[in-house]
Amino acid sequence: MVRIERDEMTGQRPRATVIIPTRDGDRDGRLARLRQDLRRQTFREFETITVSGDPRQGRAINRAARIGRGEILITLDDDTVLESPDVFARLIEALDADPTIGIAGASTVVPSGASRFQRIASEEIPRRLFPVVEETIDSDMAQHPCMAIRRDVFERVGGEDEELVRGLDPLLRHKVREAGYRVVIAARAWVAHPLPEGLRAVVRMYFRNGRGSAFAHRHHPERIYELSDGFDRNRFPPKRPLGFRIARHGWRFTRSLVGGRWVGLSAQIAYIAGFVYERFVATPAAPIMDSPCAGSPSSPSSSPSSGAGPGSPTRS
Repeated sequence: MVRIERDEMTGQRPRATVIIPTRDGDRDGRLARLRQDLRRQTFREFETITVSGDPRQGRAINRAARIGRGEILITLDDDTVLESPDVFARLIEALDADPTIGIAGASTVVPSGASRFQRIASEEIPRRLFPVVEETIDSDMAQHPCMAIRRDVFERVGGEDEELVRGLDPLLRHKVREAGYRVVIAARAWVAHPLPEGLRAVVRMYFRNGRGSAFAHRHHPERIYELSDGFDRNRFPPKRPLGFRIARHGWRFTRSLVGGRWVGLSAQIAYIAGFVYERFVATPAAPIMDSPCAGSPSSPSSSPSSGAGPGSPTRS
């Protein structure tokens, strides 16, 4: 059963709507910590809408967007850590400074309380970290764990895709850029998005991500867009040839093997194993149900640039 909770931080009409999709409304206590972090934000003109129990992240976000009142939508994962009290202020500042910016995201760092394993894993697995920047830059690292998007832009591009089970980030970035807007990392804005504790949990997570990628390749190949490490020098090709992608995986595999990056190597093997399993072993008609906020930002799938899946995010 889907449950929607609303919490307002201001008595006036909020300028921003913070959206948190969550599978169980708890996430092992991490959602409660996130709510505490929200109360410490210096920017206070926001409401929070938590959508619990919807296994499709895109659909959950659209649900919240339809009933939200803010002119800016801020998405968070239920395990995002907001150690900086100025994150929202920095995102809003970036949007206010440049009307051509459609999405403003935050850099990703290792949380202060991370274990040694989590620190190693974050360094070895692609797209888990991105340095804090002093100037707002265009980047492919603006992601759902913490990003702000103008409501009018969100509605113009059709909102989130509701059919895909993995990889909403590259889709939304592509649609926003196609609409003529920039996608950026805001200056001095940062959050933490910790990996699970322990190798077994990481392997399980990346096996699931590999299955999600294969499911997208099988059922929605036209919706798969390119992912990068975020350092693109303003070049964001939406598609790459198959040979390029295979070579990139081979290079990452070799680098991890030669460098003794065993956590990164294990995650890559698990991802490939999940991809192969879903592609050649699993029942084709059985969809993979994703867990909102539980996945990795390296899952490659997205939706048509013409709009979202079933269900419009536009308010009536």
